[in-house]
Amino acid sequence: MEVLQKTFGLDGPCETVHFQKTRLVFHKAEDDIFIAMTLFVPSLERKKDDRLITEYYDDSINDRLMMPILKLSHRYFMLLHGTISVYLLSGALEELKIVLKNHFDRFIETRLLSAIQNATIDSSYYGIPFLPVERKMYLRVQSLLRRLELEFCSLNEAMFLYKDQLLWSGLEQDDTNIVYAFFRLYHWSYLKNTPLNSSPQFLIANANDISPNETIITNTPPPSNSQKLYLGNPPVSHRVIILHLNYITIYFFLNDDQDSDDNNQQSNIALQLVDMLQKELDDISLGLEEYARKKYPQSSTGDANVRTIYFNKMNMAHSSTVDWTKEPISNMAGIVNTLAEDMQWFHSTAELMVKRENDPWVIAKRSDLRELLMIVNQKNANLKEINDKVKQICATHFSNIFLIE
Repeated sequence: MEVLQKTFGLDGPCETVHFQKTRLVFHKAEDDIFIAMTLFVPSLERKKDDRLITEYYDDSINDRLMMPILKLSHRYFMLLHGTISVYLLSGALEELKIVLKNHFDRFIETRLLSAIQNATIDSSYYGIPFLPVERKMYLRVQSLLRRLELEFCSLNEAMFLYKDQLLWSGLEQDDTNIVYAFFRLYHWSYLKNTPLNSSPQFLIANANDISPNETIITNTPPPSNSQKLYLGNPPVSHRVIILHLNYITIYFFLNDDQDSDDNNQQSNIALQLVDMLQKELDDISLGLEEYARKKYPQSSTGDANVRTIYFNKMNMAHSSTVDWTKEPISNMAGIVNTLAEDMQWFHSTAELMVKRENDPWVIAKRSDLRELLMIVNQKNANLKEINDKVKQICATHFSNIFLIE
């Protein structure tokens, strides 16, 4: 790839190669270590002049959507197993081959194919929806987690989620991002369909060994050898306790002391956390539910003709009101993806508006590291009317976010 880059004078790294039948996507995962993904271009056979010809639909694969999937595939491996270079430096090449094969065989079968098939511009951001709460509730959660860190000397940091939104994380931003992406992929897809339980339960961390249809939740602490994640730069092994009660999920990250009796120690800490937290979490859960009812009443659905996608690359904040399974949105995925990809070619600020016959308007705005995509289903509106509508949306919903005018 480096030779190809120099030969054609490319400014950046060569990340994709297009062939008629396949698409190759490359990512430099670590120093001198690349990970590659091969995708087969969809095709269709049809008759022309009394003979069968095969047509390949190269446009149906979007590089902008596939590259984040490849990058996250490596990050998931690193989160569960550490870096590839550590295995190589220790001379454990054969062990590395086994670990890579076991992990990716399972990952491709149970997670990757689905991620590729269901990829949207939303999923490609791998951002974090933050839960906005009043200051008193935020400080209460923060204070609770800090008290626990003082109580348990082996407890490093914690991450607090309500439903699929992040309320608090003590991790570095990169670690917060990958752990949240891990939560969405392995845990939330199961939890959102699970009945509420009045007693705290535990989630299994190494969920890659479990199929999507198997349970990942238990009433007793799982063995500590299945409860490790690698965090930091360079990644260091941490034991993890994942506690779930009603809509609340808390990740507790502990020092991985190789000399201690991990199973007994972690089980004791997990049970103590349950005793200390159950009443507090019940009260916090009720408070968050009440706040959500007041802040976002069911009757307040907003403008049904407007859908928005917001992403801030600085803190990975992401919000979306788009349902990609419903028309006319489902028919707009291609043009939205193209606009989002085109935005990357502009400098710090840009605005694009596109209207195809009989389709809604699509608007893309960029301001430094912030991006805003809008789908406005007012097919007969002219450019001036849409421009006024965009200004109104920005003033109403994004007034505290700097965006170009």
